[in-house]
Amino acid sequence: MNKKDFEETKKSLDAYAKAIMDGKQPEYTNENEDVLHNFKHTAESLGLEPMEVWGVFFHKHVQAILSHAHNPEMHQAEPIQSRYADAINYLYLGYALMKEKFFDKEVDYKDVF
Repeated sequence: MNKKDFEETKKSLDAYAKAIMDGKQPEYTNENEDVLHNFKHTAESLGLEPMEVWGVFFHKHVQAILSHAHNPEMHQAEPIQSRYADAINYLYLGYALMKEKFFDKEVDYKDVF
């Protein structure tokens, strides 16, 4: 895949991830203003940390992706594309949970390379 096609693929997957997040967020947050409410509420109910709940939810998507990688012909409960898109969303949500609890400032990407 050339760079142009890859950039288009990224753009398309990012748009799909955003559509999924926008569509699911009201239900997952119980229309709470805190987009991390689902993790916090579930954690409190189960006596866990919000990051532990996030880890379980994220793992579900990773496991589905790995299962499909192992057997692409496997029946899918939902399109594999949505698993990749939701994995991106879960990375954003996990990062937000960590940032809220541990990070003081944003990462300056210019300092990375």
